[in-house]
Amino acid sequence: MNAALQLFSIMMAIMVPISLIVFISEYFKYKRNTSAQIGELKKEMDQNSTADLEKEIAELKERIVVLESIVTDRNYDLDRKISNL
Repeated sequence: MNAALQLFSIMMAIMVPISLIVFISEYFKYKRNTSAQIGELKKEMDQNSTADLEKEIAELKERIVVLESIVTDRNYDLDRKISNL
């Protein structure tokens, strides 16, 4: 019985550090993969939001051009003078 206990103790002394090394290496591998995926998602999200903002800015610039053309039009000025009378 004493020999079996000694054999078990030796096996545990060898297996516990090996198990810890495997667990720790797998954990860091998982963490590295997850961080890479999060970085890719953030980059994609930034690109999508940038594209949306650029599209909105272009639309607003078009509206400004239209409004400027309306305000600087002579007929608009004439209509405004008539309505002020």
